[in-house]
Amino acid sequence: MTTRRAVIANLLPGAAAAVALTMLAPRRAVAAERLSIFSHAVHKSVSTTGPGGDVTASWREKNGAEVEWLTSGVEATNERAFKEASLGQGNANIVFLLDRYTGPQFAGMFEDLGAWHARDPIPGLNEIPAGMIGAHTLGGKLTAIPFRHATHGLHYNTTFLAERGVQPPKTIEQTLKAAEQLTYTRADGTRVYGLVLNFDDPSSPIDWIRAFGGDFITPAYEVVIDQPAAVRAVAAICDLYKREILPKNVLTMKTEDVTTFMQQGRAAICNQPFGRFVAFNDPKTSKFPGRIAVGPLPLGSDGKPTPAKTSVWAMAIPRNSRNKELSWSLIKHLSLRENVIAEALNGNGPVRPSAYDDAKVKALIPYAAEEKLALAGARLVVPGFPNNGKAMDIFIEEFSQAMLGAKEPQAAMMDLKKRVVPLMPAK
Repeated sequence: MTTRRAVIANLLPGAAAAVALTMLAPRRAVAAERLSIFSHAVHKSVSTTGPGGDVTASWREKNGAEVEWLTSGVEATNERAFKEASLGQGNANIVFLLDRYTGPQFAGMFEDLGAWHARDPIPGLNEIPAGMIGAHTLGGKLTAIPFRHATHGLHYNTTFLAERGVQPPKTIEQTLKAAEQLTYTRADGTRVYGLVLNFDDPSSPIDWIRAFGGDFITPAYEVVIDQPAAVRAVAAICDLYKREILPKNVLTMKTEDVTTFMQQGRAAICNQPFGRFVAFNDPKTSKFPGRIAVGPLPLGSDGKPTPAKTSVWAMAIPRNSRNKELSWSLIKHLSLRENVIAEALNGNGPVRPSAYDDAKVKALIPYAAEEKLALAGARLVVPGFPNNGKAMDIFIEEFSQAMLGAKEPQAAMMDLKKRVVPLMPAK
C-alpha cells in the first residue's frame, strides 16, 4: 500500500523530502505546567465537583497548567505540609493548613502572602473576617489565605420538639431546659437524649463554656478555664450527665457518633458545624429527613450572641517550593468572589460572608442566613501554638474527671490550668 508519506518522498529529492517528512511528523505535545497541592479530600471535592462545577477548569485552560491533588486525612495533611516545607527543596506548590496545627514557629516555612497580595491583589480580600485572617497570620506575616470554615450551629429535631410541646430555644437557659424536656422515651420505645456532645476534641463543650461567658484559652494565650463563668458551665454539663440528659457514653463519643445519634433519633439537640445539616437530613441515612433544623447557637447568659466555634483551612505556599508565581495565581483564582460562591455550591464553607447573599447559594443552602449570622462572631477553639494539641488532650482528661465525679468542677479546672499554663508560648 502506497502511503502519502511515501509519495512525497518519491516526488521531492534530498533535503526537500526530509523537510516535508518533518512537517508531516506528529508534533510532540508540550508538557503542561503542573502544580502539586497537598490537601484534605474535601478541598479537592469542593474545588472541582458539584453544582458549582470545576472551579479550576478556567484557570487550567488559561495557564496551560494541570493540578495534582495529593489528599490525606486532617492530621496527615498538616504533618505532610510541615514536613514538605522543612526540606531543602520541596515538591508541594500549595499546601492546606488547619488553624489549630499552625503557630508562630512555622512562620519561616511559608511565603508571606501579604507581600504577594500587595504585588498582585486578590479583589476584596478584606471581606474575609479578621478572625480568619488572624488565624493564619504568624509572626506578623500572612502565611496562608483562608479557604474553608466549619462553624457550629444548634441543630434540633423538630419532630421531638412538637411531641414534647417545646419551642426552639433562643437562650442558653432555654436550651438547658429544653434538653431536660426532650429527654424521654418515645411511643416506639426509642430512648431520646435531650443533648449530645462529642469529646474527641474540646470544640463541642467549649461552645457551652462560652455561652456562660467563660473560655479555655483566650486569643491572647491566657488560660482562663478556672474562672467562675467557665466553672459554672462545667458544673452545668456535669449535672446534665448525672441526670442522664447526656448519653452515658458521651465521654467516648466522636463526631461520627453524634451524627448517628441525630440520624437515628436518639438525640434531640446538638451543636455541630452547620454543614452537618445535610447528613442529618439525608433521606438515605436519616430517619428524620427534613425534620432536623439548624440555627445560630443560643444567646449567652449575658444576652449576647455566643461566639460559635469555627475552624479555618487556608492555602499556603512553602518557601522551598518552585513556581511560586503560578501558585499565587491559583490561590488568587480560588479566592475570587465568584469562585467562592461556586465552591459554596459544591459544599464549601465560604470565607466571604457575601457569598451567603447569592441567590443560588440561598436556594441550595437553606441555612445560609443563619450561618452568615453565626460566622460574624465565630472564634477558634484555641489559638494556634506548638502545644495546642497537648492542651486540648489535657482539657478532655480533666473535664472527664469532673464528669465522672472524680473531681469537683472547680478543682478539675484549676488542675487543668496548672497543667496547661507551662505549655503556653512565651509572650
